[in-house]
Amino acid sequence: MLKCLIEHPAMLRLPILTALRLLNYGLFPGRPAGSGLEWAFEDGVSLIAGVNGLGKTTLLTVLLRCLTGPFDLTGYGIPDQLESVLPAEPVSLKPAVKRFFGQRVADDAKTATAELQASFGTDKIEIVRNLSDLTLVRFTVNSVDQVLPPHSTSAERNFQEKICGLFGLGSFIDVLLIVHHIVFFTEDRPGALWDENAQRQILRALFLDIQLAKKVAELEREVGSADSNARNHSAAAFGIQQRVEAARDREQRSPGALADLALEQKLLDAELEERERLTNRLSDLDDDRKDARRQLEHAKAERERAENKVEELKLAVLARLFPKMEDSARLVVLKALASGECLVCGADARGRRDELERLLAGGVCPSCGAEPERQEHVVPPFVVERTRVKLARNEVDRFLTAEKSSAERMAAATAQYDQTLDRLEALRVSIAERKNRTRRLSTLLPMETEEITRLQDALEETRRAQRSAESRRAACAKKLAVALEQGRIPIQRKTKQLATDFRAYTRALLSEDVELVRIVTKAKITQGKETFEVPAFRPQMAAADRPGLTLRRTPADVSESQRELIDLAFRLALIKLATGKASCTFIMETPEASLDELAMGRVGKALFEFANEGNNRLISTTNLTNAGMIASIFGGPVKRAVQIADRKKRVLNLLQLAAPNQAVLKNRKKYEQILESALAGKDQHG
Repeated sequence: MLKCLIEHPAMLRLPILTALRLLNYGLFPGRPAGSGLEWAFEDGVSLIAGVNGLGKTTLLTVLLRCLTGPFDLTGYGIPDQLESVLPAEPVSLKPAVKRFFGQRVADDAKTATAELQASFGTDKIEIVRNLSDLTLVRFTVNSVDQVLPPHSTSAERNFQEKICGLFGLGSFIDVLLIVHHIVFFTEDRPGALWDENAQRQILRALFLDIQLAKKVAELEREVGSADSNARNHSAAAFGIQQRVEAARDREQRSPGALADLALEQKLLDAELEERERLTNRLSDLDDDRKDARRQLEHAKAERERAENKVEELKLAVLARLFPKMEDSARLVVLKALASGECLVCGADARGRRDELERLLAGGVCPSCGAEPERQEHVVPPFVVERTRVKLARNEVDRFLTAEKSSAERMAAATAQYDQTLDRLEALRVSIAERKNRTRRLSTLLPMETEEITRLQDALEETRRAQRSAESRRAACAKKLAVALEQGRIPIQRKTKQLATDFRAYTRALLSEDVELVRIVTKAKITQGKETFEVPAFRPQMAAADRPGLTLRRTPADVSESQRELIDLAFRLALIKLATGKASCTFIMETPEASLDELAMGRVGKALFEFANEGNNRLISTTNLTNAGMIASIFGGPVKRAVQIADRKKRVLNLLQLAAPNQAVLKNRKKYEQILESALAGKDQHG
């Protein structure tokens, strides 16, 4: 736990933000462009105005991360609901969270810096951070540079120690708690009132003596750690006990299991042996199948070559024997000779082919049937042509026979290959099932005596560790109960004033009658038998159809706007009480969200009054969608130009200072008119 190095003030001190400067950050080029954004927060209201996408949330996150640096309560920032026990040390943010600002600009914010100036009472600080990774560049207290090794964990540790001293809190964890739940009221609205764990920790940090607050937090962690230890040992002991009982059960059922296991093992060995044999045979069958396919392809190629040769010879025969035959007639005859198909009608002409070959073999004209002695333009040596064609036809027949034989061989090899594959798949399933049965039967066999003894020894040792952890948990729980009882008294002392301030704020914020009551609840720190009673606060308010006030225990018991406004009243009451009415900065994102027009008037007026108490400062954002809130938060409608001009000075106008998006490029003049009218409190529809 970090120890604060600055003398702790008597009460909580919250920062008063005085100035912000952003350099080299593309999202806020400034005016003129490239000058960056520089803004002084004056007492009273400061309004960050702009439409969606101009960077209002980004600006508030800059303010937050200047104070927290690259650390938070979790690696992702503040959770929706706090755990029952806070971490012992601040948690480093995940790389993606550290790059929050870099991922929004083209240059990854490599040279961008943020400079925040603030004061805690009479102490003034300056914080400068790189926006690319949140590393600390400079940190001064009362214009004195603090000793900060650049870009190191020790630099952040030194910063955290000094900041928690300035806040008047015992640890940087409590600083993070208060910053998230008291100083900032962001759009996500983490509940200071509605989150039981958050409320308990806030009350501890704000109203207990620093040493007692630290002690309670440390004891909660010790109790939580001891409880986790005890549960882990208990789970381990249960597991070992189960194994011992299973071993005893196996001893009783072992004779029959042994015989069944022997039979299953024998069958498994046989199937494994057959699988090995079939696997080897599969390789041979695959080779045979591939060889048959190669032979088939070769026979096909040779047969096609021989058929082409036959066709060429027949064409030559026709050309030499009947040189006067027209090409079309020759083509018809050749088609019949080659394929046994009539080129004219497509009919089966195999009979005609045989007849044509017979005619050609005798030198008879295939067209008119003239005998050789009657033919005037025929070359007589048809006997030689007949012999050549016959030899070529015989070669085709031989390759046809080879092709058929190869096809039959390949089909047989493929069938055997597929059958072997099917058998191997059946064996795979059978072997897997048999192995599972073997394993189940093995679990029924008795353990060796030495193994059971070892398990019993481990069980006893684990139970001893469990009893030790439970004893430590009980001792820590007892100390925690004493510390919580000590802390109960100062919290109870604050109850009356807290309820009074809360009631005053709710009267201003809501139209319903709401009161704050103190109850006793149980802190859920362990999953064991220990219970820790702690004081807590809940609102009670009127209902439309019930007399009197009804206690509201969860956020579901009220509407969304009521939930936010009741939580806002609780935060403001805590600030007033914990700081002793000292001035501070309160930061709220889009207060107009979830509010109707009348509610905006009430809330705006209440925030205006808070901002004008002492040297308070309210930093609020607006997206111009509910412009009625703007005039209310500045105190209501005004007409004088000097009053409107004063309000303009308090508006950080992102329509002018931020990089414009498409909405601004298209409608800048209209948005400026909406803002100007809202500052005066004019009716946009009038």
